[in-house]
Amino acid sequence: MDSLDERIALLRRIRFFGGAPDTALTMVAQAFVQVDLVAGTPLFYKGDAADSLYVIIAGRVRVHDGDLVYNDLGPGDVVGEMAVLDAEPRSASVTALEDSSLLCLGQEPLYELIGSHVGVARGVIGVLCRQLRDRVSDLASDYAYLRQVRMITTAAEAIENDSYDPTSLTEVTQRDDALGQLARVFQHMADEVIDRARRLQQEVYELRIEIDRARQQDQVAEITGSDYFQQLRQRAAALRASAAENGQRQAKEPE
Repeated sequence: MDSLDERIALLRRIRFFGGAPDTALTMVAQAFVQVDLVAGTPLFYKGDAADSLYVIIAGRVRVHDGDLVYNDLGPGDVVGEMAVLDAEPRSASVTALEDSSLLCLGQEPLYELIGSHVGVARGVIGVLCRQLRDRVSDLASDYAYLRQVRMITTAAEAIENDSYDPTSLTEVTQRDDALGQLARVFQHMADEVIDRARRLQQEVYELRIEIDRARQQDQVAEITGSDYFQQLRQRAAALRASAAENGQRQAKEPE
């Protein structure tokens, strides 16, 4: 981007410089130095001294801490603005995802611009407020995420304690991310575990009935096979025969 007019037009579209008058934008555009990166090349590393910010004019870069990815940025995005404002070491690394071109603005020209133009100061304050809101939002999102992770671990404990409520994960299963998928898989597995446990309980109950029935049959067989029971049967048969004989005798006697 060699044209000064193109640089100024780009700056007008960036919230960081949106409140600056044309004279200030011209000064900033002239102070910028173009930096070209080949894909895979780092712009800076976490912990580096912060003495400049960058505006992406072409390509894409990744803000990360090792393998932890914070954000991917493209044309019109500003990177490195937080560290250059408080002069603290870089809090993350930035690496080009593809061949990229950026405009670099040093700390001193930026401070001069903020000090001499209220509009630029307001733009910077707006960017800082947006950063703060984003971080608060991220914290709230992280809290909600961790709370729902806890809901899954609590559900796992409930299964072990035989107190699992199938509706306890409804909120988590409605997510459309990996955590939601995990909750849905967990819920499906929990339903299968509970169903198998219920079937096993039914089978145990039916087996217990069969055992009780067999035990009763064994007890009956033991009783009916004893000598005492046989003697009782004989006595009962003799009593029935005697009663029948007496009945027949009484029927033959004249009235």
